[in-house]
Amino acid sequence: MTMIPTRWRTLVHDQLESAQRRAQQAERHLADDDGGRALQEAYPAVVAGATIRVWIESPPWQHVMTPEAMHRRVQENLPSLFAALAGMDVQQVLTSPWRTTDARKYVVEARGFIDATAELTAPWLAQK
Repeated sequence: MTMIPTRWRTLVHDQLESAQRRAQQAERHLADDDGGRALQEAYPAVVAGATIRVWIESPPWQHVMTPEAMHRRVQENLPSLFAALAGMDVQQVLTSPWRTTDARKYVVEARGFIDATAELTAPWLAQK
């Protein structure tokens, strides 16, 4: 396992916390019958999770990646429903009205993805 510099450990921890908070907020928006806002919270949560996964696969303090390569790798790490959204005009998708029933599957996928990312990240963050 690669030793993580403190700066990056903190950044990964903060990104994961933010993703978990957004996933919880997305679930609250579903409970409030607001599918559009739920998706607006879920999408950046998943992007944060995918970014963390890229960092784990290719530690940025060891391998410099161009912004284009990073963007491509993050998109490759998105779960299936969000990968499909990433191929569209994301701004338009996220500002369009979404029924709660339609957004629910995205929020469920986001929650599962973030939880799996947390499990994947735990041993990495536990390093001293």
